[in-house]
Amino acid sequence: MQPTDKYIYENVLPSKNKNFSTNLRFNDTNDLFKVEKKKHLIHHAKKINKYVFLIICFFFFLIIFNLQKIFFANNESLYSFSNLEKKERGKIYDRNGELIATNIDTKDFYIDTRKILRKAELKQKLQNIFPDKKENYFEDIFSKNQYIKIKPYITLNEEKQLKQIGDPSIHFHKSSKRIYLQHNLFSHLTGFKSSELKSKIERNLDHYLKEGANISLTLDLRVQHKVHEELARSLKLYNANSAVAIIMNVNNGEIISLVSLPDFNPNHPEDIKAFSENNLAFEARYEMGSTLKIFNAALVYENNSNLENKNFIIENGYQITPDKLILDEHIKKDKINFKEIFSQSSNVGSINIIKDLGIKKQKELFESLDINGQISLYGLNVVKNKLPKNWDSQASKFISYGYGISISPISLVSSYAALVNGGYKIKPRVNLKENYSRKRIFKDSTSKKINHLLNEVVKSGTGKKANVDGIKIGGKTGTSRKLENGKYSEKKVITSFIGAFPIDQPKFIAFVLFDEPRRNISESLVSLGGNTAAPTFSRILKKVSPILNRNNYMKMNLE
Repeated sequence: MQPTDKYIYENVLPSKNKNFSTNLRFNDTNDLFKVEKKKHLIHHAKKINKYVFLIICFFFFLIIFNLQKIFFANNESLYSFSNLEKKERGKIYDRNGELIATNIDTKDFYIDTRKILRKAELKQKLQNIFPDKKENYFEDIFSKNQYIKIKPYITLNEEKQLKQIGDPSIHFHKSSKRIYLQHNLFSHLTGFKSSELKSKIERNLDHYLKEGANISLTLDLRVQHKVHEELARSLKLYNANSAVAIIMNVNNGEIISLVSLPDFNPNHPEDIKAFSENNLAFEARYEMGSTLKIFNAALVYENNSNLENKNFIIENGYQITPDKLILDEHIKKDKINFKEIFSQSSNVGSINIIKDLGIKKQKELFESLDINGQISLYGLNVVKNKLPKNWDSQASKFISYGYGISISPISLVSSYAALVNGGYKIKPRVNLKENYSRKRIFKDSTSKKINHLLNEVVKSGTGKKANVDGIKIGGKTGTSRKLENGKYSEKKVITSFIGAFPIDQPKFIAFVLFDEPRRNISESLVSLGGNTAAPTFSRILKKVSPILNRNNYMKMNLE
């Protein structure tokens, strides 16, 4: 065989490596090795894919199982949360279950200006439906591409008219509106709730109301209506700036009626006028004048003073400061007895009582009544009384006849309740479900003597015009000059009357106040507590006493 550089032995090709390596390189023209290798790789890949698929399925079922477990385990809480989100705002009722405030389902009107078919025609129709909108209002709205609320809380009639237009740009969104069925009657208690703003109970108790909790007030709708009606008439009659009336149960502190004028309609908070939102019974202070004199009598009775049997010379007045002489010009006597100090409302006599008893006992009395404290009322703000910074001997004498100290009407009413109810201090309240408590601060004998004295004021003194046939009343008038620029006005006054009934065993106390009643011909040329507030008290009591009797309020006993 001849030597050659290429030998072919089947499919084996010897290497030409000069080192005569034993490594062989196969030329697999039929791809047998590649096919076998591919089979091996495919088999291996299938095994891996199988394991991966099983792992994925395991985790998938594990996730499904856990999600299902979580869903059913928390189903109840999720349901509760859903209900919480959908809870309707709590309602407000009067003491007899009459509805005062609630929510109603309504709709808001929106326009999508991109879908308007005939702008000019739609603009004219909308202007006819909403005439209160400014002339260029819809022109400005239609000039932009927007989805905009046109009016919230549309009426059924407005909704009907809008649907009749049939334009695809018109849309309605469900909403809820707070409404006040009694309009102005309870506005100074409930306040109002609009989309963003709240006031009074609606604000202070918002956390309860939005959880769906209902609130029952101690007030009686029928009594409130009568008081509001008469007080509004008297406000106009006396041409006063404002007026307040309160009726409260002296034994448990329940406020049966509270009216503050001017008031407002909580259904239209946008129309509230300046100062009309102020609840003058809780949020205003006044120098109460002669109504405070009765506290001097309580001091005498509590301290067993012999001043009850003393006569007081008043003809020369009392020089309270170097430039101020206090006179009782309305009393045509040189001297008066103890009872006449109150029935005839003597300033000079009141000063002499405190001069005799001393400033310390006066302070202790006011502290026991908590006049220097802060009244807390459920869901309402109460202004703090303003006491003299320097309560010295001179300040004490001014306080004795109702000056130099400014207190809220509710503070005066609750203090008087302790005087007439047997001597128990009570907390005024407007929440029917709130518990009450009482604490004795006066002797029972003191309270009985006070009631007799108050009855004398109405029978033969300055409170005669407060009388009502068939009801035994006791009360006290008050007239105080208003302070302006550091001086007391000769023309502007605050007039008031506070009375308890039936006075032989008081169940209720009522208070009436007028701020700046003008002189009037119908009652008198001069505005005083006795000819403005006292006759108003009488007219109110005539109207509400049948309701109070019918409901057995007059017969209520403490539990």
